[in-house]
Amino acid sequence: MKRNEVEKIIENVKADKEEFVVLSSCSLVLRGILDEAKDLDIAVTRKGLEQLSKNYKLKRKPNGFYIVTDTIECVEDEMIGKREKIGKYYLQDIFDYLDFIENSGREKDKERVELVKKYIIENNYVRK
Repeated sequence: MKRNEVEKIIENVKADKEEFVVLSSCSLVLRGILDEAKDLDIAVTRKGLEQLSKNYKLKRKPNGFYIVTDTIECVEDEMIGKREKIGKYYLQDIFDYLDFIENSGREKDKERVELVKKYIIENNYVRK
């Protein structure tokens, strides 16, 4: 999914925008770090999960995520207060994402480390 497709999907999520945070590759697409993503992963508050449950038939996966649609997965996470608003969307904190990919064993995450570090430097981010 390219940026315009990601934005369209986010706009159509049937939950309040304040109740979820865009994670992983889609957060990178919205920042302009990656050109495209495979699917939309979001972290939702309990209220956000309740809203999604009313609007979709959620299916829980063994890893704790829920399948919302064929292009959206979510995980309940009350810690979404640590987020960054880019445009009109809340995205995963860039340093939280960097920590995650630096400690991941997945090849695709390892490949993103330098891209994220470069973005942080170019945009003068400071860890809080």
